[in-house]
Amino acid sequence: MNEITYMEVNNSKIPIIQEISNILPIGFIEIIFNGAGSLNEKKTGLSSFSATMLDRGSKKRGEYGFAQELEKRAINLNVNNSYENISLSIEFLKEEQDKAIELLGELIANPNLTNEALEQTKLILSGYLLSKENDFDYIAQKNLKSILFKGTPLAKTKIGTIDDIEKINLSDVEEFLSDKLLLNNAVILIGGDLDIEKTKIQLKKILEILENGTKYTSTKYYPNADSKEIIDTKPTKQAYIYFGSPFDFKNYEDELHKAQIMSFIMGASGFGSRMMEEIRVKRGLAYSAYFYNSIDNVSSSTFGYLQTKLENKDEAIKAIKETIADFLKGNVTKQELDDAKSYILGSRVLSDETLSSRLSKKYINFYRNLPLDYDKTLIQKIKDLTLDELNKYIKSHKEINNLSFSIVIDK
Repeated sequence: MNEITYMEVNNSKIPIIQEISNILPIGFIEIIFNGAGSLNEKKTGLSSFSATMLDRGSKKRGEYGFAQELEKRAINLNVNNSYENISLSIEFLKEEQDKAIELLGELIANPNLTNEALEQTKLILSGYLLSKENDFDYIAQKNLKSILFKGTPLAKTKIGTIDDIEKINLSDVEEFLSDKLLLNNAVILIGGDLDIEKTKIQLKKILEILENGTKYTSTKYYPNADSKEIIDTKPTKQAYIYFGSPFDFKNYEDELHKAQIMSFIMGASGFGSRMMEEIRVKRGLAYSAYFYNSIDNVSSSTFGYLQTKLENKDEAIKAIKETIADFLKGNVTKQELDDAKSYILGSRVLSDETLSSRLSKKYINFYRNLPLDYDKTLIQKIKDLTLDELNKYIKSHKEINNLSFSIVIDK
């Protein structure tokens, strides 16, 4: 079904996106709470921390009792957070639908917000950050965001630092979940071999305890236009080079097909892309090199990365700048365009194979304020894109030349 339906709960109209399939006797439900993400928190890391605490089960059963109940019924429950939302999803056999939704409701109504769960969450998240101290890709990417989005919430990581984690207390989590899991910001995804009306009744029952709240709207954050560089010294035998820039993207319907083709040829496709051909094939500076645009409702930018020998760092940076500057002259060939179209169109067909991927596509279109079946339109626009249109679009994005670099090298 490619139309949004709605379910009314306490006078709030909750959008429902559905993908019904009776091929297998399984069900999938995801409740997304927009406005509960890392961009909308009073303390750094609180959204991520709260989502992790929700993974500690319900207060009624405790972490292990809740996990055992899920396991014995083959129910898969996941809690995730992003910059804009927290989502709770369940996958289950059709025969376990009643119990799966009951457990989801138990988690929403009475999460395991205890001091023991709080300390366990601090231990888990701090341990994760400690494990990243020698992950040089993570460090380079984190540092790049700190300069590219300086002065905005996107400059920080979702999880924060160990100090940030230690500052979070139980009342912070209780207040955050109460203030952010709101009916007016909920979106529900339903898929599988399910009776929609029955499922709506069950979901309404577990959601009635939530507040209506104020409607969330995305805020746009812009990358710094000035080129910056940050260098971090670590005991590494390779130079880790991450780079990015502004990308002036204004309208999904007018630009998305052009931006996808541009990104593919520029560096997202790996072998055959301009970045890979120049950096690896012609100059032998790295085993792999990628460069792509990143677009959503809160930002649009470019990101790229490669590893090279320590002594090749400066040459690699020079090659990156030259390759991108040349690409932005708008000299894509017909062969490059045809190859990009062929791969992208072929991969889109394969990406429709699973229930979750089809639901995910519909939600992304909803998030972008596009028709749920916009993929059909997008595919046609990709097919119809001419070489002249693409090169004109590429030439209009000179802002990509304003590259910032994050480098991790040895002393």
